[in-house]
Amino acid sequence: MGLKPTRTRNAKNHWRTLLLGAGVLATGVADATQQNEDVSQDLVVKYATNRICRTLEQGRCKEWDDVKLRSYNGQLVGPTIEARPGDTLRIVLDNQLPPEPVRGTIDPNIPHGFNITNLHTHGLHVSPAGNADNVMLSILPGQKFEYEIKIPSDHPAGTFWYHAHKHGAVSIQVSSGMAGALIIRGGLDEVPAIRAARERIFVFQQIPYALINDPYVPGTRANMVEDFEASFSEGRWDASGRRTTINGMVEPVIKMRGGEVQRWRFIHAGFRESLRLKLVRERDPQSVVSYYQIAHDGLATGRLDSVDETEMHPGYRTDVLVRAGNRPETYLLIDEATAAEESFTGLAETRKVLARIEVEGSFSFMPLPDTASLAPYAPFKSITNEELTGTQEARFDMDVQSTPVKYMINGKAFSPDNPPRKLTLGAVEEWRVSSSPLTSHIFHIHVNPFQIVTADGKGIWRDTLFVKANQSVKLRTRYQRYVGKFVTHCHILDHEDQGMMEVLEIVHPGAALHENHD
Repeated sequence: MGLKPTRTRNAKNHWRTLLLGAGVLATGVADATQQNEDVSQDLVVKYATNRICRTLEQGRCKEWDDVKLRSYNGQLVGPTIEARPGDTLRIVLDNQLPPEPVRGTIDPNIPHGFNITNLHTHGLHVSPAGNADNVMLSILPGQKFEYEIKIPSDHPAGTFWYHAHKHGAVSIQVSSGMAGALIIRGGLDEVPAIRAARERIFVFQQIPYALINDPYVPGTRANMVEDFEASFSEGRWDASGRRTTINGMVEPVIKMRGGEVQRWRFIHAGFRESLRLKLVRERDPQSVVSYYQIAHDGLATGRLDSVDETEMHPGYRTDVLVRAGNRPETYLLIDEATAAEESFTGLAETRKVLARIEVEGSFSFMPLPDTASLAPYAPFKSITNEELTGTQEARFDMDVQSTPVKYMINGKAFSPDNPPRKLTLGAVEEWRVSSSPLTSHIFHIHVNPFQIVTADGKGIWRDTLFVKANQSVKLRTRYQRYVGKFVTHCHILDHEDQGMMEVLEIVHPGAALHENHD
């Protein structure tokens, strides 16, 4: 396939393009000499018709479904946007969706406004105010809006993503494909062994389309994502028979040479399906191929962690290094089977093939990086007990006795009239996050990442975390640089749309003194 540019930059700089090969984006070598510039990208939000494979035989698609979905630029996946620390993202969001029928006054937590949108740069430590990463905005059908998001010069390089975030419509839009990769260049890109590796971006999606009467073209039927209850009810995804796609493709084929190392950037842009990613040999599906994790949620660990499995929940990103064996063979990237008691949904899940990796050609051994070369790129120092200045709690609750069911944080459903939880700029706090006994949830907070400590004592920085039903976790975070309103919510996006979201506001330490003076 030909070269396809996925982002634009000031013309005086020459930028790489991405090769859309076998459904998985492959990039070349990062150029460390680039200067800070504006990074421009138009995102046209519109209905578009694409094809998703329905039936495969021996790795080849035999039957397709035509799908009509809300999209960015008419594609199943939004364009990859690349920038560097110090750049300014200038993203024009052009909402060309049709107007919707007026529904009158509604509860804000009854899903609504499916053709109203906005934009969130998931994981970026940037301003949440004005025309930056402001999810309080609503871009109506027929409107354009220019986002200006200034990336700090000391921002960590890594794997981030962007997606629609209009409350009431987030799940419908993201599960239609309104999401894309956002890569901040630098950091680990400069490690020689990583710089030499071919890079691939994997945007995992679950698109729960169904054949319905097209609400915008009377008398026709189309595969669409329109019915909230049908799309997101428990068990609906498995019952639909749909497949998890990678960059819009079902079971793409990835090529590797014997002994080659590749860097894979995993992005879970789906809505309800958790993934347990393993590499196995096709000739012996119980033979697992180990690989190496180097970053979580865009933040380098400073280590090379050998693993047999990567757990991915909606919103997660993980960067891994994969080295092919020394002979021609085929690996399978699978989503491993999950028992009901361990499943995200409480239902047993079967093993599923996500991609095929064909190792071919002559053997050429490529080295892996050592820990010494990775350690300098871990972006943050651990938070000590002595640093802590306070505590916070986020308790995910559900009231199943109410009609409709209420989705809440700390006993309150989202309301635009609720005063925001005030946090103080410069504070360092420990959060206790818990899920009710009824179901698991996924904690996500905008602007400031947090640190967790795993069972084996390793510190990991994230911005999104799965919290199992009836369990609690402790997180630590610093409120740095930015003031303004933003949100925390469950990243099971239909839970967020139904009220499991809270507005937070970071204020300057002098704000309270000023208010008291007034």
